[in-house]
Amino acid sequence: MGDLLERLIFLVIGLAWAWLWCITIVVRLILTGPKKLFYKKVSTAPPARLSDPAYGQHNFINIGPIKLHYVASGPSEAPLMLLLHGFPEIWYSWRYQIKEFQKDFRVVAVDMRGYGESDRPQGVQQYRMPLLVEDVRLLIEALGFKSCVLVSHDWGGAVAYAFAAAHPEMVERLVVMNIPPVGIWRDGFTDPSKPVQFLASGYIYEFLLPYFPEFHASLEDLKFLEMAYIGKKFGVRSGLMTEEDVECYKYYFRQPGAMTAGINYYRANLGVPPYRHPLKYPMPVKIIWGCQDSAVTLTLLEDTIKAIPHADVTRIEESSHWVQMDQPEKVCQSIRQFLQATGYNASK
Repeated sequence: MGDLLERLIFLVIGLAWAWLWCITIVVRLILTGPKKLFYKKVSTAPPARLSDPAYGQHNFINIGPIKLHYVASGPSEAPLMLLLHGFPEIWYSWRYQIKEFQKDFRVVAVDMRGYGESDRPQGVQQYRMPLLVEDVRLLIEALGFKSCVLVSHDWGGAVAYAFAAAHPEMVERLVVMNIPPVGIWRDGFTDPSKPVQFLASGYIYEFLLPYFPEFHASLEDLKFLEMAYIGKKFGVRSGLMTEEDVECYKYYFRQPGAMTAGINYYRANLGVPPYRHPLKYPMPVKIIWGCQDSAVTLTLLEDTIKAIPHADVTRIEESSHWVQMDQPEKVCQSIRQFLQATGYNASK
């Protein structure tokens, strides 16, 4: 299929999904009125839980042309465990894992490029995968390490897969949650033989459109984030996620350009032409998957297992997409068991 034809197909599907959402927006406008629909809270200060010292120390670091924000805890001489979040997230998504592993590792939870307090470079091309991979390499080196245990979720996992393939010597153990490598992900939602994944991925086609996704996500003071994190269909099922937690994400996504930066990950790597990389992983690989994921189906998990047959897989049947926040005890236990089973010694 030629790029021009594929672009046209993506545009038509994206517009169809946007049209459906426009209908729901009109209904919401009638039911709630314009004042509520277009309301946006003005955040004057970050929620207190974002500065809880139990999570570690907040720092900034310059890597190349951008500055990244991260939260670090644990002994400075301990091995590095680097945590990469996804969309629409920030470092705070790793709050449970930070507390669990900070006694054994130098745990660093970073705000990825475009998120939280990290820089948000403008332009879709600023979020292409090679730049995201380079961010990780430069960050590890700037922190004073040569390698790490790389733990990731969602888009952070897509970046982790690409990074581990490009720099295997820098990844001692790879842990990825609820995302396949980006090439498998794209093949999954564009494959006519996988209609369930196609229907679950309507938001991706919408995200590839300009402007409308940001407008849609901003309505009713980022109602989008409430639906994502505590809504009945997509949200955390264990009840551990609270409105106060959601406010931590809203605080950052209310800032100018924040939603565009996050959505640009999709535009830069899942559009036309897509980004692809080899699927070669000499290091031990752990896949943790919340099976009640409404956006990334089990079909993509099976495709990933076929592509990386040596990966150790833990399925958490009752968990949503946000597995590290939904079932933190099981996730932490799974990571510990994986490290032990593969002979990793954090005290080395």
